[in-house]
Amino acid sequence: MKQLIIALFCLCFYLPCSSQSQNEDFMITVLKYNIKEQTYIFGEWNPSDNQSEIHLNYLGDIETSDATKYKIMTSSRYWGPTKKITNKILVFDRNHNFLGNYYLNTKCELPTQIVDNQLIFKPVECTNCSYSITKVDFHNGIPENFYLGCRPGLGSLYSFYLSI
Repeated sequence: MKQLIIALFCLCFYLPCSSQSQNEDFMITVLKYNIKEQTYIFGEWNPSDNQSEIHLNYLGDIETSDATKYKIMTSSRYWGPTKKITNKILVFDRNHNFLGNYYLNTKCELPTQIVDNQLIFKPVECTNCSYSITKVDFHNGIPENFYLGCRPGLGSLYSFYLSI
């Protein structure tokens, strides 16, 4: 019985780590393809055997005022029996090292492109919001936070989470 508990305990830690490692491999693969605004799908969501599906879209590079270059990718991971979605903006350095990410509430809020070193968000295309394009500027480096919403006070503040 003790061995079974130890085995289950180890398995609970191994499975998330192996999935995370596999997702990182997918991200590096997409970065190496270096094709902008192309969505790549890895895996296939299946509620019966807990299989997840990840959609990755490399948006391109952003350069800061001090010539630091960041590679930006969006990620939508479909998982669980009810097909939940985890949406992120992923930030890498020029050598494909993962630096961190922003978690976003909905897939609709993910940026669609990079223009003039700014992330461009167009949630008006898939929501009832009547506001125009929103931009996030990386001129002074990776922003700690940015606000996205229909009107002031009716949106969300998103924070950058450093990779450990």
